[in-house]
Amino acid sequence: MAGTVTDESTRAAADALAAELHRRAVRLEELRPFKQPACLGCPAVQVDGEVIGLRGALGIVLGGTVPGGTADELGHEYYRAWLQRLAP
Repeated sequence: MAGTVTDESTRAAADALAAELHRRAVRLEELRPFKQPACLGCPAVQVDGEVIGLRGALGIVLGGTVPGGTADELGHEYYRAWLQRLAP
């Protein structure tokens, strides 16, 4: 289903979630060098949780299910396709 969304409102929602997921994923990579293993309240841990949640939300918009369903996989696939569409 990645990259094959035909409904314009679904595509707009999915693209908006993918953009926010990307923003948070970039921030997570910036924070990774400062992540301390035992720190549950560190910014990197918070942002990691946000990335996971956004990926799942993206998958739900695309028709995936949770828990143990397909939302994370669909979200990940759509995000990868979204990144490829951005590439020159």
